[in-house]
Amino acid sequence: MTAPHSHLLEGSPRLHYLEWNPHAPRTIILLHGNTANAWWWEPLARVIAAEYRLLALDQRGHGDSQWARPAAYSPVDYANDIARFVAHVAANAEKPVVAGHSMGGLNVLAFAREHPDVVRGAIAIDIPVTSTRGRDRYLQRLKSLPVVTYPDLATAKARFRLIPKEGAVAADVLHEIAEKSLARTDEGRWTLKFDRESFFGGDGMVVLDTIREIRIPMMLVRAGHSRIMTAEGAEYARAANPNVRVVTIADAHHHVILERPEAVARVIEQFAASL
Repeated sequence: MTAPHSHLLEGSPRLHYLEWNPHAPRTIILLHGNTANAWWWEPLARVIAAEYRLLALDQRGHGDSQWARPAAYSPVDYANDIARFVAHVAANAEKPVVAGHSMGGLNVLAFAREHPDVVRGAIAIDIPVTSTRGRDRYLQRLKSLPVVTYPDLATAKARFRLIPKEGAVAADVLHEIAEKSLARTDEGRWTLKFDRESFFGGDGMVVLDTIREIRIPMMLVRAGHSRIMTAEGAEYARAANPNVRVVTIADAHHHVILERPEAVARVIEQFAASL
């Protein structure tokens, strides 16, 4: 697939997005996780079938989209942005499929619950169906992390790490992702392109209850070695809602969209074709 086109959607907040294959007949909207951005979908865009138009959104407070002030980063806030985005990019086209990874997957759930009439189906990739006290404490600690800056781009790229730091992600992929995830500060230093206020200390919803309320076809994709979307949690979700299908991608960790992009692409294609 060719290089993506970059676009802006004006409004509050102003949203940036990438578009691959703009004239394809079917549309898939892609939502990244926390601290990430639209470019994290590029490895998948390279291997997905040509019949799909891909639209990867920089969600509010991430990438080249506007930060929310006062801070507003709940799943419902993101869901309202997604609804505005869908109305803009798919006004005269077939209803899209919406897919999200991690935090993006939670936002997909909130969107599918609040706006079920504008999409064909929803895909949530490696989301926390259930949580633990340890994970809840970790999310609260993230909120207090300071902004870290680096003196130059080379140092910033060398210090770039995934959270969680796990999985066999190719070094060249990490290098590309790092470069697209950094920006220069007003002081001339370098830092990651996301608003620390987006760490709001939790998931913002009871995930399993939200899954129960969704009335459109939904796919949950679990990385086989994930510590975030457990096998038990996936089974809870399947049992909670007859609209839910569950697929596990073996030999993958939480950052499955970077580690196994071709496998994720095949799952998305099969789900979209089944609707």
